Amino acid sequence: MFKNLLDLEYKRTWLQAIGFYLAYFLFIVLLGFLAGALIGLAFSGSNLFGIGVQIGNIMAIIICLALSFTILYKKNQLKSFGLILLALLSGILAFFGGGLLGLIPAAFLTTR
Repeated sequence: MFKNLLDLEYKRTWLQAIGFYLAYFLFIVLLGFLAGALIGLAFSGSNLFGIGVQIGNIMAIIICLALSFTILYKKNQLKSFGLILLALLSGILAFFGGGLLGLIPAAFLTTR
């Protein structure tokens, strides 16, 4: 299930894609938590939780887009217009639902 997580060229089965999704979702959550904690230590204010959530959301968008386009690049699929739209959908979904939604297209792209 968690085989070859760092090999983005690897063609995964649906079960392996779910493992990919879970592993990278945990990575995004931990990275967002770390960034929010560092901001909390650096600044003292009344709305640190809101700032941490915004930073985590921005990081999720960037990571989901970068991951999706890196998968397409590694699989030599950057010429497929439909798959590029799917990779862009990853960023749009991450904008509305963070890594929880943004990683769905990325996990799907690993099965192609």
